[in-house]
Amino acid sequence: MHQEQRDRTHELLRERGIDRAIFAHPANVTWLTGVPQPWRAGADLYAGGPALVWYEAGAFTLLLMDGHAGNASEFGGQPNCVMTTYQGYAYQAQPAGVANLATALNRVVGAGSGAPIGVETQRLPVSLQQTLLANQPVNTEVVSIDGWLDPLRLTRTAEELDKMRENFALIDVAHSVCDEAVRPGNLELDVWHAIHVALQNSAEMTLPLGNDCTVGRRSGGPALAVEILPTDSFIVDLSTIWKGYWSDSCVTYYATQPSPKQLAMHRVCADALDLAISLAKPGAVCREIDQTVRAFLTDQGFPPYPHHTGHGIGVLGHEAPRITPHSDERLQSGMVVMLEPGIYYPGETGVRLEHAVLIGDAGPEILSTYSLNIPGI
Repeated sequence: MHQEQRDRTHELLRERGIDRAIFAHPANVTWLTGVPQPWRAGADLYAGGPALVWYEAGAFTLLLMDGHAGNASEFGGQPNCVMTTYQGYAYQAQPAGVANLATALNRVVGAGSGAPIGVETQRLPVSLQQTLLANQPVNTEVVSIDGWLDPLRLTRTAEELDKMRENFALIDVAHSVCDEAVRPGNLELDVWHAIHVALQNSAEMTLPLGNDCTVGRRSGGPALAVEILPTDSFIVDLSTIWKGYWSDSCVTYYATQPSPKQLAMHRVCADALDLAISLAKPGAVCREIDQTVRAFLTDQGFPPYPHHTGHGIGVLGHEAPRITPHSDERLQSGMVVMLEPGIYYPGETGVRLEHAVLIGDAGPEILSTYSLNIPGI
């Protein structure tokens, strides 16, 4: 599980002369271990801090609270992989997760020779940085490794793609209830609840759900107690997290038959998405894709949309590359990007359509298989 990611990391650290390092960014911890991070809202009162990965001489140790160890059962049995836990929840005495994590970290790191230690300083709490260095010689150099893994995370392994395909299949199921739920008199919240029930029934477990579920006149945002009118378009932009990986999607539905204006908007937006997909090739410059798609819509007489044309996706919902007017990033084979042009008339109506695309040398592959709901097709 995620051996290729650890091999890439080992090679990177070896090239840069780092024999010991600690990773604290949740996205990197998942990417290195395959262990999903807890997603439920709110601070965990018992956790002593983030899950951590300690690297030393080619071996990886995952440190996490004992209550989360069930998600990591496969990790500890792999070559050069160890899982160690600390007590979080307690009822016999006052919970002491912070102290317990510090003790576990001290035990794992041990005494050092004074060689540099790579640290994700932006994510590792200061108190744990102090713990990390407590038993090291005073002249031990701390090397910031923030962002070092970002370029490695850009392209997906076969194992990652399997997880992402499963996730997009779940999102397809979530979209399957929208045609029936988007009806005059229903509330935005009614649609949201129907979607979440379908998603979780398909997954057979609780899952998080985002993002937009609104009448088109609101353009986007969380579902509210807003009644759907017969003239409404309805924007459903959904994400969930499955095995540590994100999905994303967007389809526009209609409460009744779309008006001629809505019909034209939907079809031109679908054409803009097709154009974006056709441009998604290895070596393509992100800002050039963004500019071409925007120009296509404005040339058709529609207003420019007030958001990105697309973004990468993986262990985060929004990762590099960002397909925006300012991005000089180039697409690479193996990236997964979301492409999502839109047309909006705030207070009146709106359309947004989105697909997930795997960049490949033989051409783009659409990973999301739901219908774009193009009226009349």
